[in-house]
Amino acid sequence: MQGSVVRMGPCGGGGGAARDVDTRGVDRVAKVVVRHGDTVDAVSVLYDRGGGRQEWTDLWGGPGGALAEICLRPDEHLTSVEGHCGEFEGSFVVRSLAFVSNRRAYGPFGRPEGVPFALPAAGGRIVGFHARSGRYLDAIGTYVKVDERQPR
Repeated sequence: MQGSVVRMGPCGGGGGAARDVDTRGVDRVAKVVVRHGDTVDAVSVLYDRGGGRQEWTDLWGGPGGALAEICLRPDEHLTSVEGHCGEFEGSFVVRSLAFVSNRRAYGPFGRPEGVPFALPAAGGRIVGFHARSGRYLDAIGTYVKVDERQPR
């Protein structure tokens, strides 16, 4: 798919350290792992890169919460990330996350409390994430690949 990649967001607070991934050569998001409880503790993403290579990000956030794993089918891609951000233990963080694909919705993970946000791909597909994290997931944003051959 020819197209350009657009950085969206992040949504959430300004705490934690910046996290990012190089989206060059990324074919798609294959899997997303979310640690969650009363808030979103952390995320980690498995990317499919060219030539059948796969690459995990580090765990962006802390080790708390229950583990949920989203495995996308080969013909499936993410079209939106939605959630809530708000106060938790004195910090402004991502309280809940839901992932929407071209096939179904996953989540919400965490607690849907606070200010809602949405990061839609607007006709494209999500090929990557950037974030801020420390003890929890402080903020999350997306990289969207837009097919330049589509009419605007």
